[in-house]
Amino acid sequence: MEPITLPPNGNAPVIRETEESVAPRGVHLYLHHFSGKLVNAPIQSSRFTIDPDCATDEDRHAVNEIWFISGGDLDVFYDGTWHAVKNGDSLYFAPWRPHLARNTGTAQVQVFSVWWA
Repeated sequence: MEPITLPPNGNAPVIRETEESVAPRGVHLYLHHFSGKLVNAPIQSSRFTIDPDCATDEDRHAVNEIWFISGGDLDVFYDGTWHAVKNGDSLYFAPWRPHLARNTGTAQVQVFSVWWA
């Protein structure tokens, strides 16, 4: 099968991602790069993974955020309370509310994140 070549004008349906360096052990962050007609989209997104027995750093920011959980179980700390989160669950974080996640299972967890002002 021949490889697919995307048009150079940035209007292809594919949104590329790049891995960004983050400090926590076992956490991998992939930012999505909107281009072409999506360059001024009112949302941004990323994907990150958390290995078993690893956790994100606490985060708080000026935007609304939703996480879609895939592949495992997490404990999520939000605004002072821990919540058990399962594969297939989604979470909403209001602006400036502290949140973090720790992988409590045996499989890597993937999180798709969408945020907007």
